Amino acid sequence: MTHIIHKELSYTVRGILLEIYNKLGPMLPEEFYQKAVTYRLGEQHIACTPEKEFLVFYRDQLAGKYYVDHWLEEGKIILELKVAPQILPAHQAQTLSYLKLTNADLAILVNFGEKSLSDKRLPNFLRGKKADFHWQPYQATEDLLYPELTEQLFEILYRVHFTLGPGFIHRVYRQATAIELKYQGLDYERITQIPIYYDQHFLGVQNTHVIKVEQKILLGLFALKEIDEVRQVEMKARLRHLDVQLGLLANFYGEQLDIQVVRI
Repeated sequence: MTHIIHKELSYTVRGILLEIYNKLGPMLPEEFYQKAVTYRLGEQHIACTPEKEFLVFYRDQLAGKYYVDHWLEEGKIILELKVAPQILPAHQAQTLSYLKLTNADLAILVNFGEKSLSDKRLPNFLRGKKADFHWQPYQATEDLLYPELTEQLFEILYRVHFTLGPGFIHRVYRQATAIELKYQGLDYERITQIPIYYDQHFLGVQNTHVIKVEQKILLGLFALKEIDEVRQVEMKARLRHLDVQLGLLANFYGEQLDIQVVRI
């Protein structure tokens, strides 16, 4: 017979979530459901810390912070709330990343965006398990400028995604990538501002978040649902402003890392 982790607590929590859905309905702003869940958990005397902070480490160095939606009973359960047309594999992968980070016993992923309440229980089967990263050479880099450096950067970006998983904000992946670049002995510069000129006329300073590696390749790192064409055109403009010919756009949002090559 399958053991159900924290059966009674899970049953009570799901009852609370169902009650909130039935009273409020779907498709409200996520913060409304968060406040309602916090209130009702307190009413039921279930210990809950909303927006609990956790530190994210990469190679034992601080890469940033993350906040879980609700931390119940000192880590028996974490609740992750969504308001979306449906629960996607990316949502589940992100929640598994949070289980790995927090070492909670169980995650409940709940969606208030469908015609009825939708939820998934995700036990922490990752505890005590360690997966090794194995890199297969990325053949598409052979036709690019600086093929050896490009290959190394592909390996670095995939390693960061493999280690952290999806679900964190942009700057966590940027910091982790910087840590890995330093670990592998590559020279890099984090660029946060670019002076903009038009016909040698200074227009002002544009804020940006890119990493120039070995003065040859520009990295743009994001955690977005998708990298649209505007982002690619923007990268081309950054390449021209910084006198670089090759850029890599890496999106850490989903289950699989998405890397797009941008050239001028």
